[in-house]
Amino acid sequence: MSKDTKKPRTNHGRSAARLAAVQAIYSLDINPDSATIRVIADFSSNYLMEGTDKILFGKLVDGAQERRADVDEMIIPNLASGWTIDKIDSVLRAILRVSVYELLAMTEVPSRVVINEYVEIAHAFFTGGEPGMVNGMLDKLARRLRATEFGESA
Repeated sequence: MSKDTKKPRTNHGRSAARLAAVQAIYSLDINPDSATIRVIADFSSNYLMEGTDKILFGKLVDGAQERRADVDEMIIPNLASGWTIDKIDSVLRAILRVSVYELLAMTEVPSRVVINEYVEIAHAFFTGGEPGMVNGMLDKLARRLRATEFGESA
């Protein structure tokens, strides 16, 4: 099949929504006085690529921000000894917050899809060990939160 006849990737809009959600959570993290609804509206009007799944974007940003304390409680025990959530890179922190929220709250999306998507996002920002750390943490949490997807008991 030639390049010209390949079907376009159908998940592009969802992938773009995830990337934009990470960027919006990063923005909220470095500007804590910003209102979540304003950041969502600003991104939706000015920064989202054409075809981005705006509904998914809004759900991810709103949910990750609203459940930030719950999400952080899941991330913190999985950090290396001596590390705190505030000590990790702010982009990495945003990736983890959005991805853990999606694993926790959006159970209609298979956990393997969630893991793969956010590892790809980590690769877009980091060339070191960060994507592996994202992969390891999300895999560990997914196996705990969604054990049945991995053929394990809950």
